[in-house]
Amino acid sequence: MTTFELYKDTLLPPGFKYPEKFRFMAESGSYPQIAPWWFVDAASEAGDLFYSIREHDGRNLIPFAKVDDGRGDIACFDGDDHSGNPNVLMLVLDESGRAYSYRDFDNWMDAALLDARR
Repeated sequence: MTTFELYKDTLLPPGFKYPEKFRFMAESGSYPQIAPWWFVDAASEAGDLFYSIREHDGRNLIPFAKVDDGRGDIACFDGDDHSGNPNVLMLVLDESGRAYSYRDFDNWMDAALLDARR
């Protein structure tokens, strides 16, 4: 698989740490097939766009994945979490009013893998 860039430390909130498992996936390119989800490359135009809208609803979000199946949601780490195992908060870009989140990256990955099997 392909590696992808993470947002540079200078763009991350002070004290924020990516989960080690996620950092390994980005650096090694070793991760399961999760389509319709895809990981955001911070060095891409999409990465720039997602970073620019990350605070649009008042939360401190670090985008890391996007789904392309009609939902259009963006998975983001909670930028206010300094634990190294942050919650995953969803950025929902429609007018549905939906709000959902995941306990951590592993919990989100389980849900993404379920999506991929459908």
